[in-house]
Amino acid sequence: MFMYNKDNNLVTVSNSILKYFTGNSLNKTCKELDDILATKKYKKIVVMIFDGLGKSIREKHLSPNDFLRKKEKITISSVFPPTTVAATTAFLTGLYPNQSGWLGWRQYFKQHDVIVEMFTNKRVDTDEKLNGPHLSYMYCGYESIIDLINQNSNTKAYSLYPKNINPEGAEDLNDFFVKADKYMKQDESHFIYMYWPEPDHQMHDYGINSRLVKENIKIINKKVCHLAKENKDNLILVLADHALVDTKFFHINEHQDFKDCLISITSLESRSCFFRVKQDKINDFSTIFNKYYGKYFVLKTKEEVIKEKIFGEGENHPLFEDFLGDFLAISTSEYGFNDFEEDPFIGAHAGGLEEESLINISIINQ
Repeated sequence: MFMYNKDNNLVTVSNSILKYFTGNSLNKTCKELDDILATKKYKKIVVMIFDGLGKSIREKHLSPNDFLRKKEKITISSVFPPTTVAATTAFLTGLYPNQSGWLGWRQYFKQHDVIVEMFTNKRVDTDEKLNGPHLSYMYCGYESIIDLINQNSNTKAYSLYPKNINPEGAEDLNDFFVKADKYMKQDESHFIYMYWPEPDHQMHDYGINSRLVKENIKIINKKVCHLAKENKDNLILVLADHALVDTKFFHINEHQDFKDCLISITSLESRSCFFRVKQDKINDFSTIFNKYYGKYFVLKTKEEVIKEKIFGEGENHPLFEDFLGDFLAISTSEYGFNDFEEDPFIGAHAGGLEEESLINISIINQ
């Protein structure tokens, strides 16, 4: 089972950037990136994250002679679990998931006895949005490295997202690169964080081998090449939050003795999920789980999750232990778990395979 590289991951990369601009970091930095940043004074640094475009996906769809592959300098891991909620928040905060509280797509809030999608504030069981503030921001609010750079340096830091995340963001991929070019041409010293949600969504829908996915990645590669040539005074880091694998799903209701152990549907993710177990079934759960699923998943108790620091280093968020289930199942295979009738996707992530986690960083205009 693969978790994360403690020296080279999204958190250490984020902290290298934070330390470069402010002189301080929140966690260990990435030495390879530190060495690159030490070679000269960079006034303009841009990070572009393309969701899902991890090492295994790049190598599947781009040749070694394609621009992004030729510019690869550092290989890192995501955090655990390798999924957008945990990984992009880890980069934006410079904190591990256990520190920030952002562990995965859906989390159990004990205070409200509800499992909520962290980004949308929807109840997972009914798909209805909760009234009032997002529980994720109420209990797991944070200062981003963008905030910290703005507060503690003379560099202007800001972000670029798609329009559905930020109303001032990009309408589509073409608009994303038009806006990126405009921001990068500004004279001021800047750090810009740019996030685009593809090819992740397409791989969820069509799988990692899809022709549409390949075409989209080729377009991204071509557009990054053009953008870099037009903005040679910007140091550009192109990376991902994770990769994906094609996934099959077990339904939590398919074995009655297993279903009878559970208090509720699962939380976290499909390929790494928490089970909340009835008190009178705690001692039997491991045996029942391993009977059906032991070939496909590693099962950890709550105590093992905490002791082994599976979700990261440093001081735990005050609600970290509340977010955990009694057990955590981590996929070491092509399988995940599904709580509902229809399989949710074709491509998925957040499991314990190295190919889901490794990320190549292209460093351009060095």
